[in-house]
Amino acid sequence: MQGERQFFKADFSLRTMKILAIGDFHGKFPKRLKRKAEKEDIDFIISLGDYANADKIRKLIFKYWTDKPWHEAIGMKKARELEKESFYSGTAILKELNSIKKPVYLIWGNTDFYKDYKFSSPPVIMPGYYEKKIKKMKNLVLLDKRKKSIGKTDVMGHGGYLDVTDYIKYPVHEDKKSQKKMLRRYKNDERRLKKLFSRKKPKNGFIFAIHYTPYGYFDKITSRKNPMYNKHVGWEPYNNLIKKYKPMLVICGHMHEYQGMRKIGKSVVVNTGAAYEGKAALIEIDEERKKVKSVKFIK
Repeated sequence: MQGERQFFKADFSLRTMKILAIGDFHGKFPKRLKRKAEKEDIDFIISLGDYANADKIRKLIFKYWTDKPWHEAIGMKKARELEKESFYSGTAILKELNSIKKPVYLIWGNTDFYKDYKFSSPPVIMPGYYEKKIKKMKNLVLLDKRKKSIGKTDVMGHGGYLDVTDYIKYPVHEDKKSQKKMLRRYKNDERRLKKLFSRKKPKNGFIFAIHYTPYGYFDKITSRKNPMYNKHVGWEPYNNLIKKYKPMLVICGHMHEYQGMRKIGKSVVVNTGAAYEGKAALIEIDEERKKVKSVKFIK
């Protein structure tokens, strides 16, 4: 099809499950991509987060980086205005996803507004949380930190903000207290991820939907404007978990400059590309043999 490039294909005759994997909207859902989501013969959508447009806030975070919190630098009044603008841009995307009238299983991205968000914004400037919005949208199902059995396949979701591994390998804070706090948060997130899998125990041949990439996969910063230029922003605990549990398919996003497919062991890792650029991935899996049948990238 026009606008698609096929990267991976095998010939299986048994029943297939068809998925549209999409993420990184940042407040924009191109009409052409939405029309494709509506018309494509798919069983369901997996959405990987970053519904809200946080471009203005991101620039401020980069500007002040380790000097001071961005909201303190610009003042709380202005910070509230920017957070409110960002919040409603994401709400609009969730409504558009719901309007497609196909099941949408979603996780959070690092720009989104969810109840246990723990990074840069104090509760006093948070305009609300998306959980309340989602409860009113019948086609949206929250998959974050949860397992769902869809057909014969388990799907595990894990999204939201994470302190990436290179923040730990190459300390971003000069003061030891702040760096220790980040390290503690990193270890706590890793511990919670392990607990999630030991408690939920997905069946063989499961799908793992994550926002951040595994470490060293689609994660090297290429923009010189980014304070993390030339470093990796993947999360290494994902690599360890993938090697241990061997999911059939790993779907990730976060890094807008990448779109493609790689493997960790026998696990197929797909980065969907950024939805706001009109990108996504159409994935077919063989439910019986627990194999990825094909991956087509929407450009």
